[in-house]
Amino acid sequence: MQRSKGFTLVELIAVLVITGIIASIAAPRFIGVDAFDARGSYSTLVSALRYAQKTAIAQRTTVCADVNTSTKLVVLTYRSSSSADCSAVTVGAVIDPATQLAYSKTLSKNVIITASTNPLGFDGLGRPVPNAAATFTVKNAVDSTESLRTITVEAETGYVR
Repeated sequence: MQRSKGFTLVELIAVLVITGIIASIAAPRFIGVDAFDARGSYSTLVSALRYAQKTAIAQRTTVCADVNTSTKLVVLTYRSSSSADCSAVTVGAVIDPATQLAYSKTLSKNVIITASTNPLGFDGLGRPVPNAAATFTVKNAVDSTESLRTITVEAETGYVR
């Protein structure tokens, strides 16, 4: 009886599985995740600002987005209807539809966040409070060659871009 040369299907699958495990562990070490962290933080902040505006319009009240630049925490809260100022007393927390808990998002620790207006609110018509253009920047703290990402909230309309 002559033995055929080659690999069995079980051996090939075992090699593929082991190669996949090693690649999934080793790949992030070779590919920098800092750029993904910066893009993710940028998207999270844009989403939080847009959600704050949409919630303010839907609830016909003032919703404030407090972006803590040192702890990298974004928190959305309601303010009393008698005062549209975001420094006024908090009435309650905005509920995150995904978790059904208070809206709180943590941005990556590998980014530098700057804000021209903090906290920034939106009134019942979606206008920013205070009614002036606001700018947020997200910069990669690890890779200085990566471009700066800017979020602008337009005055009067509250358009987030």
